[in-house]
Amino acid sequence: MDYNKSSQILKALAHPLRLKMVEMLMDDECCVTDVTNALGISQSTASQNLGILKNAGIVYPQKYGTKTCYIVDNDTAKEIINLLNKNHKHREAE
Repeated sequence: MDYNKSSQILKALAHPLRLKMVEMLMDDECCVTDVTNALGISQSTASQNLGILKNAGIVYPQKYGTKTCYIVDNDTAKEIINLLNKNHKHREAE
């Protein structure tokens, strides 16, 4: 196991807004404007948090002219989100 890489991923995911972003970006590629509109946050907040996720290797940017769109391309992060969702659904059922 790469403990440094795993630690970076966990640190990046240790914020509710970034968890929402990753969950959103797991389903489809979204541009920064889409993220800001869907989450009701400013562009600077979205960009800052997407930068943290990018630096952790969780999301990857793709340029389309002047637009930058992001997609999750990290299986570990996807597994973590899926486990959290599964755990949450299990607790709701109790």
